Amino acid sequence: MLTVLTPSQMAAVDAAAAEPVEVLVGRAAGAVARAAVDLMGGTYGRRVVVVAGPGHNGEDGRVAAALLARRGVRVTVHDVADAPAVLGPADLVIDAAFGTGFRGNYRFPDVDGAPVLAVDIPSGISGRTGAVSGAPAPAVRTVTFAALKPGLVLGAGPAYAGEVVVADIGLDVCDPAVVGAAGCHLVTDDDVLAWVPARADDDHKWRHAVWVIAGSPGMTGAAQLCSTAALRAGAGYVRLTVPGVEDPPAPTEAVVLGARTDDWDRVLSSDTSRFGCVAIGPGLGRDAGTAARVRAALAATDRPVVLDGDGLAAIADAPTSA
Repeated sequence: MLTVLTPSQMAAVDAAAAEPVEVLVGRAAGAVARAAVDLMGGTYGRRVVVVAGPGHNGEDGRVAAALLARRGVRVTVHDVADAPAVLGPADLVIDAAFGTGFRGNYRFPDVDGAPVLAVDIPSGISGRTGAVSGAPAPAVRTVTFAALKPGLVLGAGPAYAGEVVVADIGLDVCDPAVVGAAGCHLVTDDDVLAWVPARADDDHKWRHAVWVIAGSPGMTGAAQLCSTAALRAGAGYVRLTVPGVEDPPAPTEAVVLGARTDDWDRVLSSDTSRFGCVAIGPGLGRDAGTAARVRAALAATDRPVVLDGDGLAAIADAPTSA
């Protein structure tokens, strides 16, 4: 999981750093310069325009510009207050105008079709919410430092940030004395994959079987979505029962077993021993009879149950009895 820090938490981390600001700026600028070279595919004959603001974000951009110039890149740096409305021809524009703590309304200059590399966050995107202020320049990549910021994963932030790279610049983002006890993290695809149990070489479909009880006349889409989700999650066998519907739309791989609306709980309780999990609820309906059958099914099965939608509504008034 990736750590997410608010602008105020990040400011506290910066203040607690053992290294001086100049060292941190140098590390951040190095990460920006490396990203720039990667995006341009090299340095020879390349042109970079940097728009730099007055704070640390702008300093990161200026130092990155100096590093690129040493490698032969033709670099133009504009102070944010004096930047032209349309930037000159460039192979890459580096947005180092404002950082995550910016408040106000800012229109980034016209980049004339050049790709944009944002420093920490695209200028004009709220570091807390991802809300747009003014007219930010959409970036193809954003290099942020030490941790993700909420504005990079919320609201319009992801659309403007492009690919987000978290650069390690030697800051401790896990000290609760600095960032507080409550932590926020972004769950990645790799995290989810790590939670999925590995399959044995001699696995069998019944070891990972799921019975889905969902949907009702006129609400078959919920059952189709639920059974599809079970298959995508790795179920080896999915049985789908839509009470009152004999031939519901279903994934090709699912096995449909019909049941009447007034006895599906009995059908379920008679044959759950081979299933590893039962999913109950989406689209079942909220009448009193359905609620009673949901509670009866919960009481009768010893299988793990995933309860959602109308299934949750069925136990809302009496969760302890379910």
